[in-house]
Amino acid sequence: MRVIVFGAGAVGSLFGAHLAKGNDVTLICRRAHAEAINRKGLAVTGMSDFTVRPRASETAAGLEPPDIIFLSVKAYDTAEAAGQIRGIMAKGTVLVSLQNGLGNLEILREAFPRNRVLACITSHAAILRGPGVVEHTGRSYTAVGGSEGSGMVAELLARAGIESRVSQDIGAEIWLKAIVNSAINPVASLLRERNKVVLRKELLPLIEAIVSEGVQAAKSRGVSLSREAAMASVVAVATDTAENRCSMLTDIESGRRTEIMQISGAIARYGAEAGMRTPVNSLMTVLISSLGPEA
Repeated sequence: MRVIVFGAGAVGSLFGAHLAKGNDVTLICRRAHAEAINRKGLAVTGMSDFTVRPRASETAAGLEPPDIIFLSVKAYDTAEAAGQIRGIMAKGTVLVSLQNGLGNLEILREAFPRNRVLACITSHAAILRGPGVVEHTGRSYTAVGGSEGSGMVAELLARAGIESRVSQDIGAEIWLKAIVNSAINPVASLLRERNKVVLRKELLPLIEAIVSEGVQAAKSRGVSLSREAAMASVVAVATDTAENRCSMLTDIESGRRTEIMQISGAIARYGAEAGMRTPVNSLMTVLISSLGPEA
């Protein structure tokens, strides 16, 4: 299977490395990362331990259309990335959004109405330790859904060592992950703590308020979620990734833009469109945006 991972940062590199064990994989990534991979391979450390030699490039220009493209750019770059991959999207190419945040599928389906566009959500965690090296720091669920071909993609990932399942309602799962991220990432980032900080008893009212707003915003978009189930997911993810520093905190510390507008900001925006107030998610959006180069 010919696979391109476009935007191979930490998670994209982790998935690309696993897929490279039995497929023809090309990673599109930053120059230093690409050069290191082409020179000495891509090393995966931590919870996985192996080295593979996929191809890597800074650009998709000139590449042959693949069977599958995994799009793993930050959510705020989705529209721009769609333009960059247009030249390698053949009629039969399957496009898989391997991203956080809300709104990615809508952008991609509008850009590629004739292609199968799927979503892949995961709680696997990874950190780029340097050019050509990715550390696998958390192992959890992966779900694929949203279009015909979901079973094929889930099976492909499973054969590569990433246990995956087909979701019957990927829209609800995308919202649930966004709500979990809205409860963990901004709070942990503002407190400069690892994910386990949100499990502190004194923070429970704040976390519950964030989750409640997210569940109501989802309902306004036709997605029915249980507040209790959402809270349970927050606790489960924070427990499973207790010692991890979330990507939002890493982005802030590195002076990079965060995905706050596609997580808490999106929840606040959808709530406002429905005439509901989301004061806590709105506050999280303002506070995180004040710490970095947000648009």
